[in-house]
Amino acid sequence: MRPLGVGLVYLTELDSLFRESNPNLAVLEIEPETFWEKIYPQGPSGTPAYLSDLEAISRIATLPQKKIVHSVGFPIGGTECYGGDYVTPLAAAVNALNAEWVSEHLSFNTVSTTEGVEQIGFLLPPRQTREGIDLAVRNIRRLAAGMPAPFAFETGVNYLKPRPDELSDGAFFAEIAKAADCGILLDLHNLWANERNGRQSLEALLDELPLDRVWEVHLAGGTVLDGYYLDAHSGAIAPELLDVAARVLPRLPNLGALIFEILPGYVPRLGLAGVRRQLDLMNELWQLQRNERIVVPLRNAPATAVAPLCEDILHWERTLGALAVGHSPGNASSSPLGSGELHKDPAIALLGKLIGEFRSGRIARALRFTTILMLASWGLERVHRLLHEYEAQSYPDIFTSGEADRFACFLGERLDRLPPALYLRDVLRFEHALVRAALYGERTTVEWEIDPTELFDGLEQGCVPQIVTKKRLAMEIVPQ
Repeated sequence: MRPLGVGLVYLTELDSLFRESNPNLAVLEIEPETFWEKIYPQGPSGTPAYLSDLEAISRIATLPQKKIVHSVGFPIGGTECYGGDYVTPLAAAVNALNAEWVSEHLSFNTVSTTEGVEQIGFLLPPRQTREGIDLAVRNIRRLAAGMPAPFAFETGVNYLKPRPDELSDGAFFAEIAKAADCGILLDLHNLWANERNGRQSLEALLDELPLDRVWEVHLAGGTVLDGYYLDAHSGAIAPELLDVAARVLPRLPNLGALIFEILPGYVPRLGLAGVRRQLDLMNELWQLQRNERIVVPLRNAPATAVAPLCEDILHWERTLGALAVGHSPGNASSSPLGSGELHKDPAIALLGKLIGEFRSGRIARALRFTTILMLASWGLERVHRLLHEYEAQSYPDIFTSGEADRFACFLGERLDRLPPALYLRDVLRFEHALVRAALYGERTTVEWEIDPTELFDGLEQGCVPQIVTKKRLAMEIVPQ
């Protein structure tokens, strides 16, 4: 893999950095799903499709950095995928950006339930067994066969305790890379977090990896929650992790890119100057690489036939998925994977908390005024209880519109049994109509008996206006 240099994951909050003349920023990594909308062309009971913001992709393609694509929604470590053709828009992004390679997480985020295929809303660790290796290899080959660029998988974060019936992290990653004949995205922050939380040491893991297959390295900042060190992408790279990277990079003969990750919400705290400082530090690390390089295969291996699903892996996914979202694992609880060993793992509570925060955040973004009204009318504690009740009865959706639609239906069915909240029914009906127009292409007429402009002006200030002008009007909400 040819060396590209140091880069950032593209965020609109960082767009100005990519437009600067900065030799320290040579690579742009894009997560294409952040520019997708999920829609249901045949209605709620149909198959989803994924629409890309082609205008945004075209703008990003004109930026001067070399491009790589990192998929974040359809991991290759599980038995199920969340419906619809995502390979075509993913391949289109790779083509549009002339990406050097494409990667995806070695995790799972979707499970088969009695109600159908459901999302978990979080990247969960796969079963690290021989059957797990075979499954991941088949998934990689199937996805890679549809990509116009070489494929690599990302080494994931895993908050669970190591299990005696599983392979070590390093052995698991190594066997998959060799059998799938693909590259590795070595997320050093993930692996450092795993070590700090009690899993395999980073040194032992690296000793088991085929290091000539590492094409990309990720660095990031983290935080501590409930005694765990989180892969939170929450700020600057820790000095200790920079020291780790300084020891690791000289061992990677085919490193193509060194990427800094940060979530959009943390950019203001670090600031653009802080991000530039991370680039400076990583460019110092980049100079530590070996000069000689080893040739590795660039052709994606052919897809293989789909084998029967392994009951042990299915059981793992259903049990861990259910526990992570706070649902009962059902008859899985009688197994060592169920409410016996897995239920006792303290990371289950952590996963539940993280998934709940992500779900609440999606709802607040899509149903912003509804959320303001609930908080102003009922207070934070009662709203939290309502959200927990909702989460206990439904599965997540990684796309914000899908999560918002489910919560709006849940809330609408309960309004008559909840304490009065001025204007909440009207605002919920309006915002839900907007969501369903985008998601299902529905047309809805929303009738008002007050001036909605005055209402929304007040809600923009975070308060509920007590007096709003009476005004009868109707809005036609139509798909874009």
